[in-house]
Amino acid sequence: MLDKNTIIQNLQNEGLDEIDEIEYDDEDVIVLNFFYTFDETELDAARQFANDNAEEEKTEDEWYEECFLPYLTDMAADNIKDIVDEIGEKFDLEGEFILYEMDRDYHDQCECILVLTKKGKDVDIEQILEEIEQ
Repeated sequence: MLDKNTIIQNLQNEGLDEIDEIEYDDEDVIVLNFFYTFDETELDAARQFANDNAEEEKTEDEWYEECFLPYLTDMAADNIKDIVDEIGEKFDLEGEFILYEMDRDYHDQCECILVLTKKGKDVDIEQILEEIEQ
């Protein structure tokens, strides 16, 4: 059985916000929903990247959808992967996650679903997501 409270506390200590456990019927699997909140430095870097890489003829919508939001999504994915890898090493776990698509009006956070399991346990995150949505 996994120590969910300790794992959640560690994720909070790593800066993840609004962590909620999603009930799942396997005691060797933890499914969590949380938000990765961008700090101002990360948002500034995304704006700079988008400005540097956007072609002049891009509309505001295209700037967000093709440059700004993908940069933020990649940054969140990289940072979350690092956090999951650290938690995995610390607790002998493996993790997979999926980021939800961000909206240009709410781009200060990125929502994520994380599945953590004991190392060596074969899980299919897509199947788990289908099961919890039912």
